[in-house]
Amino acid sequence: RSGLLCSAILSDTLMFRSPTCTPVDESVARSLAEIAGIDIEEHAMAMFNAGSRLGKKTPDGIFHIDCKPFKADQVKITISQVTSVSRRELERVKEKMLPYMETMLPNSGMDMLFLMLTNIIDQSTELLFVGQGAKGIVESAFAQESSDNSIVLQGVVSRKKQVLGPLMTAIEQLN
Repeated sequence: RSGLLCSAILSDTLMFRSPTCTPVDESVARSLAEIAGIDIEEHAMAMFNAGSRLGKKTPDGIFHIDCKPFKADQVKITISQVTSVSRRELERVKEKMLPYMETMLPNSGMDMLFLMLTNIIDQSTELLFVGQGAKGIVESAFAQESSDNSIVLQGVVSRKKQVLGPLMTAIEQLN
């Protein structure tokens, strides 16, 4: 059980890299790892590698791995997140996800779709987006230029703490 609990903490905190990680999370995980005889870094990398394997999933399956809807000022958005330890895997996913998101948008009931391609090792996210006004909202939210329906956000790994707030604020300010 200690190994399972340790795995849950490692997953939730992205191996202590997420801004949602607390000192208590890390302390408890390290204690649990010791009890279970787990090398935290090896275990986390094996876990993340096993969990990502995105190449075999359909674009729909990838988009809905971790997909949450939100609403601000009557604007309905979805922010999905995919995590990986492989930059190459995320690049391959990007190639098929933008066309999928553009096709999916009209029947989704949403105004905009966002997909976070999060690299756990680099601690960065490439944010893909589609929808009318999405480019302006993204550029306003993160104070940087975007290109080809995407923007790279260094140090960003948390949807809740680092992406949702700035997007919601930008939507409210621009609408």
